[in-house]
Amino acid sequence: MTKLAQWLGLMLLVALMLSAARPTAAQYYKPPESDVDPTIFTIDEKKYLGAKLDGDIRLRDAGGKLFRFRDMFGKPFVLVLSYYTCDGSCSVINAELAERLGGLKLTRPGRDFNILTVSFDNNDTVQSTAQFRAKLQKVADVPPQALANWRFATFVDGADLKRQTKALGYRFFWSRLDRQFLHPGAFLVFSADGRLARVLYPPNAGAGDIDLAVLEARQGNFSPREVVNYAIGLCYSYNYKEGKYTFNIPLFVGLGSLFIGIAAFIGAAIAFRRRNKGEAGNEIPA
Repeated sequence: MTKLAQWLGLMLLVALMLSAARPTAAQYYKPPESDVDPTIFTIDEKKYLGAKLDGDIRLRDAGGKLFRFRDMFGKPFVLVLSYYTCDGSCSVINAELAERLGGLKLTRPGRDFNILTVSFDNNDTVQSTAQFRAKLQKVADVPPQALANWRFATFVDGADLKRQTKALGYRFFWSRLDRQFLHPGAFLVFSADGRLARVLYPPNAGAGDIDLAVLEARQGNFSPREVVNYAIGLCYSYNYKEGKYTFNIPLFVGLGSLFIGIAAFIGAAIAFRRRNKGEAGNEIPA
């Protein structure tokens, strides 16, 4: 047997061995399915809507100033729970909120609502809070009016952090494999008295959804000049399946039926009146 024939035979043998091993290798290197419960990234809205913030819980802002949750009460506000050493989703969700604030049509930060970002990481400090705020200003086009009414803070007491996040149905945990926290990414909209009014998720919720959520959180507390906004808010309802506000078709069907009924009643009344007048005009005097 020539050397060429021996070499070809050896290559054929190697090819056959690789072909036989391929299914096993493919099965071995198949990425394992995640053991993470996907519900960790959502909040059970139907269960936790209406949950009230503890107004006495102390927070510390980016300048080191202490304040309490109750200092945010008095008008609706949007709360984002994040952690400040995160280079991924937390930066993205706050940047997306900033982008949506620039597209609001019906409401305005400061006038109608405020914004608050709070870290759920006990290791965050005043310094990391300030750095996160400064970074957000660089990477996102934050409207000046929004930034002036947007506070960044940490919990003073770790026990308060755990108790309050649990009360809101906000779950998170540290993944050693990924070296990061796994947590929901959401805009939590609160009413003026600190109750959870709506949970919005960035992939579905746009600027218009924030407008409508804030109007909904005002619970009918409108001045005369805001009646139009209130009427617009009634035209939409929150769609849990789609995760956003959609046109309130049942309301318009009901209103349409009501108007048709009223119009039919008025038409019948007019016809009845005309008929009576006609009969009176045709009577022969005695």
